Amino acid sequence: MATYAPVWLEAADVTHWLRANEVDVASPDDLELQRVCAQAELYVQRCRPDQWTVGDASTVPPTPATYTPDAEVYQAGVMYAARLLRRRNSPAGVESFGDLGVTFVAKWDADIERALRVGGWMTPGVG
Repeated sequence: MATYAPVWLEAADVTHWLRANEVDVASPDDLELQRVCAQAELYVQRCRPDQWTVGDASTVPPTPATYTPDAEVYQAGVMYAARLLRRRNSPAGVESFGDLGVTFVAKWDADIERALRVGGWMTPGVG
């Protein structure tokens, strides 16, 4: 089984976010949580390439480019990873809450879309 490790998205922040919303999740060392965080990082990096810091090729050895998200983008990554973890138990998007009946788990979140500038929040471009 392949092992994935996130670079800048802390799994502990994702579990903290889920616990703040009363969802019981595995520890930050859980392999599935690590894999989801690594996947969320890639999605965020593709959505917000403006957060890359250019490396310095003139140094020996050359300094590589690094992804340094600001607070808005980092929180969007946390929320996106948390949503992916939450949906793993409801692949059809349906949850049951005992006496409350059936409810739907959102496939998208306007806050995440706004922070990552995707969907209806995409920045207009030319060409």
